[in-house]
Amino acid sequence: MAHHLTAEQIEQFNEDGFLAVPSLLDETDLIPLDEEYAAVMDDVAARLFSEGLISDPRRELSFGERYSRLIVEYPELHRFFNVSLPLINTPDKPRDFCMHTGPAAFSLLRNEKILDVVESILGPEISSNPVQQVRLKPPIQMLSPENVEQSNVGITTWHQDTVALLPEADDTSLLTVWVALTEATVENGCLNSIKGSHKLGQVIHCPGVQVASEMFVPDSIIGDQTEVALPVKRGGIVLFNKHNIHCARSNHSTDLRWSFDLRYNCTGQPTGRPAFPGFIARSRANPDSELHDPVQWKRQWDEARDNILNGRYTGPIFDQARWDEYNDAPICA
Repeated sequence: MAHHLTAEQIEQFNEDGFLAVPSLLDETDLIPLDEEYAAVMDDVAARLFSEGLISDPRRELSFGERYSRLIVEYPELHRFFNVSLPLINTPDKPRDFCMHTGPAAFSLLRNEKILDVVESILGPEISSNPVQQVRLKPPIQMLSPENVEQSNVGITTWHQDTVALLPEADDTSLLTVWVALTEATVENGCLNSIKGSHKLGQVIHCPGVQVASEMFVPDSIIGDQTEVALPVKRGGIVLFNKHNIHCARSNHSTDLRWSFDLRYNCTGQPTGRPAFPGFIARSRANPDSELHDPVQWKRQWDEARDNILNGRYTGPIFDQARWDEYNDAPICA
């Protein structure tokens, strides 16, 4: 069964710059991720405990409770669960310069339902873009001040997804697919978007004033434009144009909120992150070019990590220099 968008949905996406699809993935898609990430938690907690970095592996707790407790003791815990390497140009802690590359995570990137939706927007030649994230957000009352200001764990400031790309990808056709692994509600900090903001094109981002190290679109640009909350059930998705201005609020519930930011671009265009590997996820013209092997996917990321840590990759992973001129500008005050 195909899961392409309808003409009405495509028209709404083009007009608003975003589209919520409340129900796309089912339990057969999601349970393998639950199980794989529970195994990652077991492994990471055991290692951190054996090295004296946490006081208790908390084996008796559920995944969400366990994550929320352990990240207070080890603030870099989120890195072990992400599906991309950190944005650190000169990593000095190899332990924390890591990611998760399991087969269930790879299967999500290649999920046929998701790719049908992506094809509706980008066309039939689709690459998985390596600018992707897992966001595991505990209740804010449980977080340390350090993690409240980390976008994978606490709040996410107003931004466009292009801010994470090198300028070489300014003309790349990029689509974000935000996937809810737990229900996303207003209470637990679902996405919020500014309707029609993609029509502004690339806007100014201020570097790390409101929230440490997290660039943001200043309030003067947002003004009184309409803000829309985008709650979705577990298995629902939200699509974003790369210029759509959006954010995520704090999690004021008592449970973990968990989501994936997956990104796709038209094959052959710059990804905006040349240090990291993308891959062809769908090709109607040349199906043999598609990557289907999770072991090869993991190997590509292992090689990228090794090249960075050993100095064989000499370019920037991430560069915010284009925004430095606004450091002291009134618009960013």
